[in-house]
Parts: sequence; structure tokens; C-alpha cells
Amino acid sequence: MELLRDPSNDRVVKTLKPPPHRPLSHQLMFPEKLKNKPDWRILLDHLSKEGRIAKDDLIKLVSECNKILKNEGNLIYLHDPLTVVGDIHGQYYDLVKMFDVGGNIETTKYLFLGDFVDRGSFSIEVIVLVYAIKINFPNTIFFLRGNHECRQLTSFFNFKDECIQKKTLSSRPLQV
Repeated sequence: MELLRDPSNDRVVKTLKPPPHRPLSHQLMFPEKLKNKPDWRILLDHLSKEGRIAKDDLIKLVSECNKILKNEGNLIYLHDPLTVVGDIHGQYYDLVKMFDVGGNIETTKYLFLGDFVDRGSFSIEVIVLVYAIKINFPNTIFFLRGNHECRQLTSFFNFKDECIQKKTLSSRPLQV
């Protein structure tokens, strides 16, 4: 993935690589080899570098995850062992660390207690990653809705503003 250029050579921290120049390509995000499921590993890496994804891919991701969630019951029965994850609140890098210490995503059962958004600056990235993982592992990744997953709180806190800001930034012409 091509990195952003620094024509003015004014990056304060020269050793820190700039974020990717363009959104993750559809072919990388939904490779045919995964039967058009999102490649959560590539997505995790891309988002960790503060990369973006295309609006159409975001809509597809949300739509596919919603299909799975709508087919789950209102009451879920889980058996241990499982890793219980509390409020993430938009802390993407904490979520990534949680996966490191909580167990292999492919073999560990996870229960998320909600509150994925608000307060942190990376709520969209949190939602994108956990939705991608849910699509890949629908029988071992489970979500409960927290009180922050409602219109009133996402408007009061910063999730709505984050969505508007990142949508505005992604719709600007690319500066090369």
C-alpha cells in the first residue's frame, strides 16, 4: 500500500511511517479466496496504520454482519472457556492488544459486552474490525449492545462527530 507523501519534508517524527495514501482496495479487503469474507488480518494491519476503507466496502461489511446478528437470538447461551471483553469505547489499539492477550481470534471464544464507540478517537475502526472478525467467526464471537450503541449517546458523545469528520476527510480530493 502506497504511503502518504511528505513533499514538504515536515513530518515531526521522521521514523513513524505515514498512513496509507489510499483506502484499502476491495480485492484486498474481500479476497475471493475467503469467499468474499473480509480479510480481518489485512484489515487489522491496515487500520493499525491509520488506513481507511472505501464507503462501499464499509456498507458491505455492516450489511453482512447485520445479516448474522439478525439471525442470532436475543438470548445467547455460552459455555466457558471464553474471553469477556468490556467497554472498548473507541480505543482501537487497546482492542488489538486485547486480542493479543485474550487468545487467538481463530480459536478463542469472545464475548463483547458492548460500548464499542464513543470517547476514543477510533470508534469506526473498532466497529470495522469487530464486524470483520464476527463475519469470519460467527460461532465464536458474540456481541451484546451497550448503552453507547444508541442514537442519544452517540450524538452526545463523539461517535457521530467522528463519523462526520472521517466522512468529510475521505471525500476530499487526494492531495498528491
